[in-house]
Amino acid sequence: MKQIPLMLIFLIGLLSSCASTQICSRSITNSEPEALALVKASQKAHGGDAFDQIRDLSVIYEGKWAAIGPRFQPVLVDSKFRGASEERIILSPRIIAQSHTGPGGVKKVLREPGQIAIAYNGTVSQDAEAKQAAALVADAYALFLLGPFYFQQSGTVFAMHGESFVDQALCDEVLAILRPGIGMAKEDRVILHIDRSSKLLRRVRLTLNGLDSTRGAEVDVTFRDFKNIDGVLWPTDFDERIRSPFKLHAHHWNLRGLDSNRGLSARDLKLLQWTDKAAKPSAALSH
Repeated sequence: MKQIPLMLIFLIGLLSSCASTQICSRSITNSEPEALALVKASQKAHGGDAFDQIRDLSVIYEGKWAAIGPRFQPVLVDSKFRGASEERIILSPRIIAQSHTGPGGVKKVLREPGQIAIAYNGTVSQDAEAKQAAALVADAYALFLLGPFYFQQSGTVFAMHGESFVDQALCDEVLAILRPGIGMAKEDRVILHIDRSSKLLRRVRLTLNGLDSTRGAEVDVTFRDFKNIDGVLWPTDFDERIRSPFKLHAHHWNLRGLDSNRGLSARDLKLLQWTDKAAKPSAALSH
């Protein structure tokens, strides 16, 4: 009897998991009051009053990529340059600066409204696909960190979407339609899984329309181990799974440091050089 090759078993598994229901694509032009109220309740539960006092954030992450999932999106993952990262966010107008480190060296990203710039080991890259991927990643990681506060941006509409369980917690689902979308996308859709009891945001599931190779794909990220820092509840454990066109674990990472209100401006966050104010390592989280 012939033994079935391991790769064939893997492919059969992929095909059998491809029935994952995709995010609703119906046209929605105005927010439903119930959905909007849930998002606002989640913002309050996460510490909305304290968040309103924040002007800039400095964070550090450490993470590990899964063995198989990222191979399907090598440009987006860019695993040679994405292990740990120091990131700086100015909330309004939103500017995101990232310094990623990995086995390939250092990758710098500067995301400004309507613009993206990247550099590898001190050399600026004009690769269009790599820039699109970097814009998508920068915006998505801002969404994962900011949680319900990310959806304060104009042009977002909300609708009720059903209910689900996340880590045994019953959640109400809210569909958010972002225009513009994440990265360079014209539109993206995000399902917010909001804990019915605590109103914390437990998970998001989102489309990835900002890159040609990921258009039509969906991932979800589950948030755990919330920590109160200066009155805001931040997730410190993030777990990402590919949900469509197949189901695979993709990435797990942790928030290792966070501080706020350094008084950062665009002048502090140049692509190749951060000022001392910006470059100071993020404050480590206490245990």
